[in-house]
Amino acid sequence: MSEGSVDAALASLQVDDRSIRLDCPGGWLWTHRHRLSVCGVHVATPEEVAHGGFARDAIVPDAPAPLTAGRLRRITPFLAEPGTPAGLCVGFGALDRSHHRVVAAASAEAARPDFLPHHGSRYALGPHAGRLVDVLTARGGTRTTTVMDPRIARYSEPAVARWVGMHYDNAWTGQGEGERHPRDVRVARADRRVIHNLGPGSRSLVFALNMSALHLSDRVSPGDSRNVPTTAQLREFLVGHPDEVSRIVCAVWTTEVGELVVLPAGLALHDGSMEGRRKPSSALVFAGTFPRGAFSRM
Repeated sequence: MSEGSVDAALASLQVDDRSIRLDCPGGWLWTHRHRLSVCGVHVATPEEVAHGGFARDAIVPDAPAPLTAGRLRRITPFLAEPGTPAGLCVGFGALDRSHHRVVAAASAEAARPDFLPHHGSRYALGPHAGRLVDVLTARGGTRTTTVMDPRIARYSEPAVARWVGMHYDNAWTGQGEGERHPRDVRVARADRRVIHNLGPGSRSLVFALNMSALHLSDRVSPGDSRNVPTTAQLREFLVGHPDEVSRIVCAVWTTEVGELVVLPAGLALHDGSMEGRRKPSSALVFAGTFPRGAFSRM
């Protein structure tokens, strides 16, 4: 998508009670606007499938466009309000120094040969607690970072190690935890992910503001208050409705080493990105019912 197309999509962007919100003050966002850009998405081309490593019909983010003052004004309505539920919010922050031992212990657990993603131990993160999901390592220069993982075949597509593309998380553990909850539960109190950048380089998170799983649910199963569509249903829907693809607007947020993002991964269409980065980066991921502002330093 060209920058002109991004601006056209931004011009028609509308916020509603299904939209993903930025959990930060407007002044803070303005101060940190150099860390944020915007982009559209497209369905993976035959070349990207054949030679770029993407799965068939993967939703691929376009190259990011800088956040000009005009584009920032279009994004501002997506700032979270006091009553916005945590399940719709993307938060920004960092862990305290007191969490360094927790980070080291969780990283060591994830490095064990028998570690199964999403089934990790629970760790105390100050007054909050999170279940270890994984440590996600990404090399520099990749458009997205999520690869199909044969270790999690129950909810993945592990036939071949290809880039997943933009997706919703639909994890499910033996303890009944995860994101496979009815729609109202996901919004009110389902897991959110803490994605903590271990470095050594910076990394980005791409997330759609206006194609949450709630938007998709209302399109593929109108009136079904329990339905939460999967990534496969998203792909099928967008392939059949190319006009919808051109309307999707994503925010691209850069995290430096030691910083984190709190993401409603079961609702927000998202993926990591290392585009434009030379150094690799690893991210430690916890899942938990983290409230708004849990790790904020604003």
